[in-house]
Amino acid sequence: MGAQVGDQWWNEADGRHAPRTGPLARVRWFFPYIELAVALAAGWLWYLQGGSVWYTGPWPGPWPAVALAAVWVVRVFVVRLPVRPSVFDVWLWVFVAAAGLGVWTAYDRGPAWAKFWLVIGAVGIYYAIAHLPDRHHLYMVLALLAVFGAVVASYFLSTNDWQTMTVKVAVLVRVGERVSSWLPVVAGHRMHPNVVGGILAAVMPLTVPLIALPRGDGRSGFGSTARRLIRSLGVVALVVAGLGLLLTTSRGAWLATAGAAALWVAWRGAGRWVRRRSRRSQSTWRAQLAVFGGVSLVALALAVILASLILAGRLPGTALATNRLNLLRSSVVLAGDTVFTGAGLGMFPTHFSLYTLLIGVRHTVHSHNILLNLLIEQGVLGLVSYLLMAGTCVIIALRRLPSARCGRATIIEAGLASLAIVVAHGLVDDALYGARSLLLLFVPFGVVMAAAGSHAGDPETVAEARSECWRWWVLGLVLTAVLAVAMIVRLRPVLGAAYANAGVLAQAHVELGAYDPDQWDDPTLDEVRRHHDLSRAIGLLGQALAFDPGNRTARQRLAGIALSRGQYQAGLTHMEAAWAAGHRDDTTRLLLGDALVATGQPDRAVHAVRGLEEAEPRLLGHAWYRYWVTGDYRRAADAWRTVFLLNPENKEAAAWQAKAEAQLQMIDDGR
Repeated sequence: MGAQVGDQWWNEADGRHAPRTGPLARVRWFFPYIELAVALAAGWLWYLQGGSVWYTGPWPGPWPAVALAAVWVVRVFVVRLPVRPSVFDVWLWVFVAAAGLGVWTAYDRGPAWAKFWLVIGAVGIYYAIAHLPDRHHLYMVLALLAVFGAVVASYFLSTNDWQTMTVKVAVLVRVGERVSSWLPVVAGHRMHPNVVGGILAAVMPLTVPLIALPRGDGRSGFGSTARRLIRSLGVVALVVAGLGLLLTTSRGAWLATAGAAALWVAWRGAGRWVRRRSRRSQSTWRAQLAVFGGVSLVALALAVILASLILAGRLPGTALATNRLNLLRSSVVLAGDTVFTGAGLGMFPTHFSLYTLLIGVRHTVHSHNILLNLLIEQGVLGLVSYLLMAGTCVIIALRRLPSARCGRATIIEAGLASLAIVVAHGLVDDALYGARSLLLLFVPFGVVMAAAGSHAGDPETVAEARSECWRWWVLGLVLTAVLAVAMIVRLRPVLGAAYANAGVLAQAHVELGAYDPDQWDDPTLDEVRRHHDLSRAIGLLGQALAFDPGNRTARQRLAGIALSRGQYQAGLTHMEAAWAAGHRDDTTRLLLGDALVATGQPDRAVHAVRGLEEAEPRLLGHAWYRYWVTGDYRRAADAWRTVFLLNPENKEAAAWQAKAEAQLQMIDDGR
């Protein structure tokens, strides 16, 4: 039955090339599974290579891409399966180009290449799903994704160390311990609960079409027994994945899943209610859109109220919410440094620690926000292309849904729900782009595009795409013109930001090529800046100030270099200029405090850094490593005095201040 359905579909879509019988027809029917198998194998090899966090080395490098390219060549020229590029492909390959730019900008190309190959693996999996020709193939792949979700949940429950898990909901931790005791112990990599939660939340909606598989849907190619098995598989997979999601205690994933489920139920409920009262499909469609919009606004308002109550301390989670908010603010500052190009794939931890938090060791893996991570690592091109992919996918889905039959409509809706969960959860915790699960980033897109028939050559969808193509071109030209006018109006600040971006990359390639955060005191960052040639970076940052004297990035970076080299008055000049330009971010305040201490103004330094948690440990570090060790007792005393003024209970700082002043007195007496 399956082969027969496949033959029928291919002849409808591309009758000129698809024979109804013979060996080629059967090969064409099986080929989508071959393409998917090759894509999954390539992704698995790149998964083993790791990414920016779990980088294992250069193997396998680009070699799996050869297999992907080979299977695409066979698809087009040998098996001659129809492929219809859409507007979505443009944004997808712009995203890939931005990832390639992220390799070039990275100071450490090894981990950057590893993450780039994960992006290519995600593209391969996307096309393998998007190329699926009919519902029979698509249901089989959805079943595979359902099994994958159940396996991930089971693996997590078998490997998770509940004793070291942060107790967010104590009763769930105890339940997790009990469930794990029933499962065999598996030796392997322990996945972070938030990453597991993000994966399971994204996969769970894709099990719903399996459970809702229509009984009388002959186009699916399944008999009654097969349909019952598929429904049972969907139910079991959804229960296992749901249990795993619950026990990850990933509250962001919970909220994203609950929100997507509520919107989906509202969408379906509105459609059913209107259909009972009107037979006009247009009325149903408008009612669904209206209800969806209303529920979305209500959900947004509730989310804002909930966040406000948490931050105000009226609900649990204030500390976590405050930390995430501070991380978000600091990440925005880092994103502004390299907005045009990004800092490089996988380079967030070092850039964020050294240049935003101003500490010498890696502190945070990513910003916990997928949109900011894209902007920081791939620049504005990466962020905009991803948003355009999401927007294009939604538009294609909404255009296809009114005419889609029940089974196909459910699959499209499931793909949109999965995409909504990825984006919503990604706003508070980046479980996909920030980890090796990046391989799954484009799966929701692939499901929607396959169900809509956009890549496989569905005649109706192809006709719609052709008729709407000119609108996309007009929209693109209008947006380009608006952007060009905006850049011309703000030409000097834009040029300043561009030169600052180039200066930041030049600085990072020199400094981070010589500095090891794991051996932060041998050499120190101050020593690297004193002994290595930063003239190109300084020149570019100076050009940025020539166009925009208030450029925050240039002022901060030049001040940091000047302070490390003992040019304290120059550092103060830069930071006072940044302050006068209105910059009040934590990095500016910390650097201004450093400069004020170095120029003998501890009282003003206290005013600049008061309220910053990082200020006291930073000043203590400078007091010892930058000043005491080098014999600069005057500045060491001022640094310890600033610490004591910030925290009068720190008696040790007062004692060290006295020691430094005693050393100064001994030097004066010796004269």
